[in-house]
Amino acid sequence: MKEIFTKTNPWKLLLNYSIPAVIATSVQALYNIVDRIYIGKGLGTDALAGVTITFPVFILSIAIAVLVGNGSSSIISIRLGEGKKDQAEHTLGNVFGLFILAGIIVTTLGITFLKPVLTLVGATDVTMPYAYNYLIWFLPFMTTDFLAMGTNGVIRSEGNPKLAMRIAIIGTVLNIILDPIFLFVFNLGVQGVAMATSISRLVTMAMVIYHFTKGKSRHLTLYRKYLFPKWHIFKPMLAIGLSPFSMNLATTFVAIFSNRALLTHGGSMAIGAFGAIQSIFVMFETPLRGLMMGAQPVIGYNFGAKLHDRVSSLLKASYIYSLLISLTGLLLVFFFGNTLVSMFSKGDPELVKMGTSGLKIYLALIPLVGLHMMTVMYYQAIGKAKQAITLNLLRKIIIFLPALFILPNYFGLKGVWAATPIADGIACIIALAMIYYELKSWK
Repeated sequence: MKEIFTKTNPWKLLLNYSIPAVIATSVQALYNIVDRIYIGKGLGTDALAGVTITFPVFILSIAIAVLVGNGSSSIISIRLGEGKKDQAEHTLGNVFGLFILAGIIVTTLGITFLKPVLTLVGATDVTMPYAYNYLIWFLPFMTTDFLAMGTNGVIRSEGNPKLAMRIAIIGTVLNIILDPIFLFVFNLGVQGVAMATSISRLVTMAMVIYHFTKGKSRHLTLYRKYLFPKWHIFKPMLAIGLSPFSMNLATTFVAIFSNRALLTHGGSMAIGAFGAIQSIFVMFETPLRGLMMGAQPVIGYNFGAKLHDRVSSLLKASYIYSLLISLTGLLLVFFFGNTLVSMFSKGDPELVKMGTSGLKIYLALIPLVGLHMMTVMYYQAIGKAKQAITLNLLRKIIIFLPALFILPNYFGLKGVWAATPIADGIACIIALAMIYYELKSWK
């Protein structure tokens, strides 16, 4: 592992670790995207709007998964780079223990307060039944969901990115197979889609546990004695994980305020269109997240080994690769936007027209999103949580929310869509300024 991380050409090394991560995160994102496609095509606009309403709850679950999962991936890669295997395995045990505890808490609170929460995030009399039936079958499997999502990065951090990719692919393919069976054959509606997702996550979790307990891992073994969380072990992982957690938590609040703005300026149809736009955005943002996940343990390891020149080269390579990914997405949006939105519609021309128009505005500056994300990744990888959190909050809260409150008053629904690229652009400029002075200080 040391030879690979410290001797391989940085551009090749980043590709070797990022391509499996890009594939793994992309297929994981298909869980939610496929759900929305089947719901939009099979049950119509109201059902799509209902499931879109649940997006803040879904993002909150991701936030918890990355709080522990991403933070632990960085810590484990740094500890392995330092040659401290024992501490890396102690961290792994705490990851599993924290996810089990978090799953129990979230399931209990979620089911108890489900209807008030859905009302808070924007559910109406029309969309409430769909949102409720979807989540009531999703929430009981939160521990499974956390372990399936949050441990994928740990497998990559121990130097096994291809296995992480295979596990993610198996779970996603299973979900794609089960969705139409539960929705159309068993006629279970949105709850059938949620059941298909939960079963797929259960299978993924089982594969992860088998990997770490049956001696299949290259460097790490899961020990029962390390499951009980200890503050001195999980404190550093939470400190690093706070950055992606803050980003996803901010996304939760953004989704809540966005739903309300959409209801005001476009009604349930706008929320349905937003569901399609969000899913398409995830298609292009997810490869960028995969690039982040692939680069993070590599940069963390080299930083731990004090190879600063390699860290700089890896960061530059991540910028170039992110631009290639995001520019490809931008071209697809502008040339095939109508086709992409139509995947989520049951033959509703108004939804397709509204969604296509909003999509081109919403993703207008996605190349800058990639540059911003790579800068955040760098600060996460080297353990500078404050800088990473600040950059996330700038994009998601500090700049976005004022734009969301102001622009619709002048531009209506287009103002709702435009708030996102404005926040992306300003946050990216600040991020690049920060990284410029960071690299300059090394010299």
